[in-house]
Amino acid sequence: MSQAIVDAFKKFDWQKIIDYANSLSDLNDAQLRFIKGLAIEIATETLSNSGMKYVGEKHRDFEWDDFDIDVELKSIVSQGMYNNKGEVKTLPGIRLNNSMGTNKETLDPDTIADWLLVVLRDGAFVVPKQTVLSKAKHCGDGWDLRLSKDDITEVRSEEHTSELQSHHDLVCRL
Repeated sequence: MSQAIVDAFKKFDWQKIIDYANSLSDLNDAQLRFIKGLAIEIATETLSNSGMKYVGEKHRDFEWDDFDIDVELKSIVSQGMYNNKGEVKTLPGIRLNNSMGTNKETLDPDTIADWLLVVLRDGAFVVPKQTVLSKAKHCGDGWDLRLSKDDITEVRSEEHTSELQSHHDLVCRL
């Protein structure tokens, strides 16, 4: 795993990206989820100030020329990443498929982005391509990806962790 890439992901303005993603809660209807995902992808491109460019291809949402990599973004903002102690909890499953239902029974490494970026209600993490390829299991018209906390690299900042913890403590006191 390239530490320079992880460090660059950590510099994204995660607070703004996550706040924006959470503001789209009215778009949870099955027919609106695609629009919600696209809005989060565009917001990530804009708010990351990273030079990532949205391309919107199958299993590849961004090109990041600074690192010569591709990135796939999955937004699962209906799910949280942390428990009430601020620790990574059991992560939600991630579905890899395309809207045309043309997935094959094996993952073609040439069609999978170099990095998977996952945005949840309260955090974000990245996973390198080799982990996606080794953990994805074919199921129906796509693949299910089950990850443990050992498979991921958290990319939201430490300040965000303390803000989340402080917010939780404040809510508990109320």
